[in-house]
Amino acid sequence: MRHLQQDGRASFSELAKALDTNRATVAAHVNALLESGEIRIVAAVHPRVLGLNCLAHVAVQLTGDPVPVLEAMEAMESPVFISQTTGPYHLAAELRMPTLASMYEQTELIRALPQVASVNVTVYERVIRSFFLGAEPKLMDLELDEYDLRLMNLLQRDGRASFAEMAAAVGLSLSACRTRVLKLINANVMQIGAIRRRADTSQAMAFGFGLSTSGIEEAVRYLEGVPGAEFIVKCFGHYNLIATVGVASLGEFNRIAGGLRQLGSVATVDTWLHADIVRERYEKPLDTLVGAIAASQLA
Repeated sequence: MRHLQQDGRASFSELAKALDTNRATVAAHVNALLESGEIRIVAAVHPRVLGLNCLAHVAVQLTGDPVPVLEAMEAMESPVFISQTTGPYHLAAELRMPTLASMYEQTELIRALPQVASVNVTVYERVIRSFFLGAEPKLMDLELDEYDLRLMNLLQRDGRASFAEMAAAVGLSLSACRTRVLKLINANVMQIGAIRRRADTSQAMAFGFGLSTSGIEEAVRYLEGVPGAEFIVKCFGHYNLIATVGVASLGEFNRIAGGLRQLGSVATVDTWLHADIVRERYEKPLDTLVGAIAASQLA
């Protein structure tokens, strides 16, 4: 799973080599994971490409039944991640908006929902690690056309679709399809990885960490050495570092939290369990890109 989170299109042969096993064994396990729904492999288009320049972690404190608030937030387009959490805040979400002003308006809509007691917003300054938010896209060299968009749409639905399947679907030759997909990935326009289903089991827990530090370098080095670290971001607001770590046991969580608290540069460590991940959806409509391409063709 962790290899596929890093590269959702890794071949069975590449995975077998990395795991020191044979191709048939890897193929059987990967196919079983996909067929059971334990993982989905999808492409995520970089938010900058979509004009989403402001990203934030939003923690929501409730006074009553979370269901109406969850339903209202699920109806919003901006959250790519929503979960019910343990601790003083009951919901956590990642919002993506075009500007800081639009982020403010969106969080005020959440704040105005019935049963919302408070909203804590932490704005991302720099993403250090994420399976679905890679390096900044090379926008200066970016020229997308309708074929690129159709390929991106296909990969948002099935990140492991073969080049032959995609070529037939969009009307390109196999080599042209391969060239375009690799160009999109290498330019950081999109990233393809596995999303893991978090079932009601101790074998698939995800914990959030909110850190206040005198400098992030020491904590980042520590977190980058943690095998289950899925997300690390430098931010401003309530915390200056937020991370998400997948663990297989409470013992593993305690070791990670304890290690962070022992770092000299770390002042405080808040933690929360993502008890129920309601939405983890990085696929986005490409309407804005379609409109931009149509406008350029008319010009």
